[in-house]
Amino acid sequence: MITFHCLENGELVRRAAENLQAIPDNVLWVDLLSPDQHEERLVESALGVDIPTREELAEIEDSSRFYDENGAIFMTTTVVMGIADRRPENAEVTFVLTKRCLVTVRYSELSAFRQFETKSSRQPSTYSSSHQIFLALADAVVDRIADVLESVQIELQTLSRCIFDKRKEQRTDLQQIIQQLGQHRSLLSQLGESLFSSSRLIAFYRLHANEPKQGVAKGLLKALERDVRSLGEHQARLLGDIAFLLDATLGLINIEQNAIIKVFSIAAVLFLPPTLVGTVYGMNFELMPELNWSFGYPMALGMMVISAIIPYAWFKFRNWL
Repeated sequence: MITFHCLENGELVRRAAENLQAIPDNVLWVDLLSPDQHEERLVESALGVDIPTREELAEIEDSSRFYDENGAIFMTTTVVMGIADRRPENAEVTFVLTKRCLVTVRYSELSAFRQFETKSSRQPSTYSSSHQIFLALADAVVDRIADVLESVQIELQTLSRCIFDKRKEQRTDLQQIIQQLGQHRSLLSQLGESLFSSSRLIAFYRLHANEPKQGVAKGLLKALERDVRSLGEHQARLLGDIAFLLDATLGLINIEQNAIIKVFSIAAVLFLPPTLVGTVYGMNFELMPELNWSFGYPMALGMMVISAIIPYAWFKFRNWL
């Protein structure tokens, strides 16, 4: 699917691609969402560039993700999608900056693009060049990462309260907490990859683009670089928090397991002397004077009780209970 964003009367207007025979002359941004071969050939013939395929987008080496060709700048970045559905995965987006317009190639619906389109519809006169649109889209991607990091931080604070709550009845299942921490750890790793990819994209753009050296685009680029740097530090700090919470959770699990083992160990020690007494009087020797004694049975029961009370009292005295 192709979507055109054209400059009409100084305002950015979104147009659906109804006629696929040509690209409008006043277009600033061509958005290709899961394009077919006919749509790719149309853009390639109109702009004189080679639109990368889906397989080419998955390349990880810099030479395949960042390069200039025939006067156009090709930049591929990684964006995290599926966060709202709790199934995050990486998606690749390619930005192609030509002398005429910006072309984006993607194969997934991305919330950052929807947010930009909503923002541009409210402020249509803000974006008057393809460079401004590119920087605004990159900023929308970074803003989305910032929103996700903020939500992860809030969830980690909630998990921290659950872990360290003194009221056991209010404490969440520790195994479930470990699973949630693992999910957050995986999400943060993907966000870190996206931030790293965004930083490389911005560095390549600054090196090969001329327009950001002046005007509005220069301010947007500086703010974007500052945001990516600060978010990278914040992401690293959240990873440290997750490591601490994971260690604390595993420590609490070990403490609970040790407490259970301690109970069984104490019970075994307390029942060992009565078991010994019962074993002695369970032997069937003929010369056992207590067998014919009328108080033999109560005496054996009393010895069992006393032999259990003495270790219990000793444990209490030593503060082992």
